Amino acid sequence: MKILVAEYAVGGGEESESLLREGKAMLSTLKAGFERMGHEVVYPEAEADFGAAVERLSKESDAGIVIAPDEELYSLTRLLESNTANLGCPSEFVKICTDKLRTSELLRAEGIPVPRVVPVEEVETANETRYVSKPRYGCASEGVFILNGNNSHEVLSSYESSDYIITEFIRGEDISSSVIAGKASVLPLTINKQFIRADGERLRYEGGYVPYSIGQEADREIMSISKQVVTTLHGAGYVGIDFVLAEDERKAYVVDVNPRPTTSIVGIAKVLKNYEVADLMLRAKFGTLPAVESVKTEGCFVVNLA
Repeated sequence: MKILVAEYAVGGGEESESLLREGKAMLSTLKAGFERMGHEVVYPEAEADFGAAVERLSKESDAGIVIAPDEELYSLTRLLESNTANLGCPSEFVKICTDKLRTSELLRAEGIPVPRVVPVEEVETANETRYVSKPRYGCASEGVFILNGNNSHEVLSSYESSDYIITEFIRGEDISSSVIAGKASVLPLTINKQFIRADGERLRYEGGYVPYSIGQEADREIMSISKQVVTTLHGAGYVGIDFVLAEDERKAYVVDVNPRPTTSIVGIAKVLKNYEVADLMLRAKFGTLPAVESVKTEGCFVVNLA
């Protein structure tokens, strides 16, 4: 097969050094995996018009996947779907997940733990209480801030639009899960430790540790919630789910659902013992995913973006 891997930072000539480094790592991971399985891989690189490159290359490919910021991912996925088989998350799932407020509301309605969404008036009158603000439509940790009554006006006015979401701040451990969803099942891959650094009021993602265990019972709970999230939102393909494990109650709260490969895929590809991530993505689209107990990991890998 000829497979398109359209990674936005590499394909569009991203100027941010950190985002470009992440993009190159994910692209090289998927490219190497598909090639080890005997497939040909094509990808755009430093294109003046990334969308036009996706359209051109997808028409020439048997299948493809787009990795892009949330605000671009839906339209690019729709474009790819119109021309070839989509190995990534379906565009309608992307549309839901890239709206953080809608995602939170849908998950809460199903009883899935999510941080409480709060009105700006509450923040402005709470001097000591901390909150988290982030763009309603945004990518990963970009534009995520810690708020309190003293800095809320300054931080909120820095957003380019009024589309932001404010939630309660949950003190705890930052982790994520990585799963692949097929037609009839959801396959858990790994739980990952996330390195999140506070830079003043801003939160920054600096990599992670793959795989990571928080205890057998807690691991099972995280993966059970992950399956419920994907099922509730009718997801498919590779999905990364961000959690905070509250330190006071050891309860896992879903803080973000990423409908695309995340940086953790670099580590997962290193530690999967008997499957290629690329193979599992193809199986999810065209065949049947293996049983959970047949997928083994070996060793660990640190993704360092600091």
